[in-house]
Amino acid sequence: MINYQYGSFQIQSSVMHQVLEALHANNDKKFFIVVGDVGTGKSTMLNYINKVVFNNTQTQLFDETGLPTDALDSVIVATSKESAYEVIRKFDKKFTHIVEMPALSERKADVTAFANFFIEVIGLMNNKKGLRLTEKSCEKLLQYNWPGNFHELESVLERAFENAQTADSKSTIEPEHIELNTQTKQLEFSIGQKLDEVERKYILQTLYFVHQNRTRAAEILGISIRTLRNKINQYREEGYL
Repeated sequence: MINYQYGSFQIQSSVMHQVLEALHANNDKKFFIVVGDVGTGKSTMLNYINKVVFNNTQTQLFDETGLPTDALDSVIVATSKESAYEVIRKFDKKFTHIVEMPALSERKADVTAFANFFIEVIGLMNNKKGLRLTEKSCEKLLQYNWPGNFHELESVLERAFENAQTADSKSTIEPEHIELNTQTKQLEFSIGQKLDEVERKYILQTLYFVHQNRTRAAEILGISIRTLRNKINQYREEGYL
C-alpha cells in the first residue's frame, strides 16, 4: 500500500487510500469534480489535485456557485452531492474524473493523526509546545461518529484546548476536556447484528459516557478491568480505536 502524504499527515484509512489511488490512476483527465458533504475536506482535495495533477498551475478552482458557463480546457470543481449531477453534465465524461469525499465517520483511522497535528498547530499558535492528546482522549474521539465531519472535529479540539488551559493542564488534553454533542445515552441496535458487534458498541459507548474511566466502565459493564483492557486492545487491533 502506498503511503500518501495528503495535506499535513499521512493517510491511514482504507477508504481514503482507495479515493487517492483512483485519482492517481486518472491523472490524465482534464476535468476533476470533487463531491462531498460539508466538512469532508473538499478544499484540501482541490489543492491536492492541483498539486499532483497540474503541478500547481491550475487556476480554475471553483465551487458549483462560481462555475462559468463558457467552455474550459481544464477545471477542478467542488460541489455538494445535491448539486453534483448538474455540475457533472457540463463536462465530457471521457475526460472527467469524479472524487467522492467520504464522511469522517468512514475515515476513523485518520482521526488520531489529524487530531494530533491540529493540537500541535494550536499549541504552537498559543506558545504551548509539546501539548498532546492522551491515549484515552484519542479513544474518546474515535468513539464519536462526527456528523459535522472535519469542521466539527476542529471545533471540538479548539474547545478542548481551551478547557485544558482553564484546568491548568501542563502538557496533555484529557478526556474530560473534550466536549462532544451527544443527545442520548440510548444505544441503537438492529435485528441481524452479530453479538460481538452489539458488545463492541455497548463497551465503547459505556467508555465514552464515563470519559474513558476504565474502572467505572468495568463496574457498569460487570466485567474485570483486565477483561475490559483486553477488549480495548482487541478493538484497537481491529481498527475500531
